[in-house]
Amino acid sequence: MKKSKKTRGGLHLFQVVVFILLAFYAFTLIYAMGWAVLSSLKTQMEFSTNLVGLPKEWKFDNYLQAFRSVQAGGHNMFEMFFNSIWYSCGGALLGVIASAMVAYVVAKYEFPGRGLVYAVALVTMMIPVVGSFPSQYRMYSQLGILDSPLLLVTKFSGFGFNFVMLHSFFKTLSWTYAEAGFIDGASHLKVFLKVMLPQALPVMGSLFLVATVQLWNEYMEPNLFLQSHPTLSSGLYIFQLEMTRGTNYPLLFAGLIVSVIPVIILFAKFQNTMMESMSMGGLKG
Repeated sequence: MKKSKKTRGGLHLFQVVVFILLAFYAFTLIYAMGWAVLSSLKTQMEFSTNLVGLPKEWKFDNYLQAFRSVQAGGHNMFEMFFNSIWYSCGGALLGVIASAMVAYVVAKYEFPGRGLVYAVALVTMMIPVVGSFPSQYRMYSQLGILDSPLLLVTKFSGFGFNFVMLHSFFKTLSWTYAEAGFIDGASHLKVFLKVMLPQALPVMGSLFLVATVQLWNEYMEPNLFLQSHPTLSSGLYIFQLEMTRGTNYPLLFAGLIVSVIPVIILFAKFQNTMMESMSMGGLKG
């Protein structure tokens, strides 16, 4: 009994410490976000003299001016916003579809090298992305897709986080559904498209949202491989570099706030759906 009480006491103390650490982390994020919002509502002169306090003159028109003044390579924020949509949504969609096909085959079919494919998928997640940029640049250039929307085909990859989650889901999905389809005369492709894939749609939808947010915030790859099509993230990064001296930081922060609004809306709208689907795809595995 004494040991049980000590165990419960230690567990309670651990939970308290974890809660304090997470609360502090959440506070730093909220504070940074609040500071950026307040900074975006100041004049350039006031920003340099009043970094922390409330704005003396609330400049709400900074957001309108940001759409006119924030540019990257001759592209305004409207164009960068459009580029962010097709880059993030298109790339996320292709990535999830490819991962679903590869994960289904690896999880449900016995063939030589199946374990090797799964191992390679895990290893590729450990490779530093930055270290592969030079080889990626050369390959994209030789394929003729560099600085082109055709670059989206590179997102049609069956490995990575999407593969691991979908592999776990298909691994636990009963094969009797497929057998029923085979009895009715359906082919392997038809069983996948009509029977098995629809059951994975909730997980795929959550993975699509997560991948969309990730690609929306990505600035390095668009900056390197899509210089003529800057997204909001890469465009704001370029704008900051080009205006290092005399940067109008209130306008820059206004652009940053605009760029994160779609992400906040997505998370607020679908957070419960994403958590439930991720649990269904991951914890069962």
